[in-house]
Amino acid sequence: MTRSCSAVGCSTRDTVLSRERGLSFHQFPTDTIQRSKWIRAVNRVDPRSKKIWIPGPGAILCSKHFQESDFESYGIRRKLKKGAVPSISLYKVLKYEDTRDCRAYVTAN
Repeated sequence: MTRSCSAVGCSTRDTVLSRERGLSFHQFPTDTIQRSKWIRAVNRVDPRSKKIWIPGPGAILCSKHFQESDFESYGIRRKLKKGAVPSISLYKVLKYEDTRDCRAYVTAN
């Protein structure tokens, strides 16, 4: 099964062609604080519960949502720098007050 970028409105899929075009795909961090920063940045709402969306274990974001300065290069391979947070073309609809407690959701799962 092909995975898709979890950012709202992004249709990028993790395919051979996408990777040949230079896109990379990144799983949500396991570190609770860093993960909550990503969740806040993605700013997505669960359609059923109407609460903040919590990514599942296979959730990914494509490299389109990160600054070039967020990456380290190792030859032809590149990796996100520690502490990088997605910041480009992310859907903005929630207010900060709605997302400030997302760390509680992250630690509960």
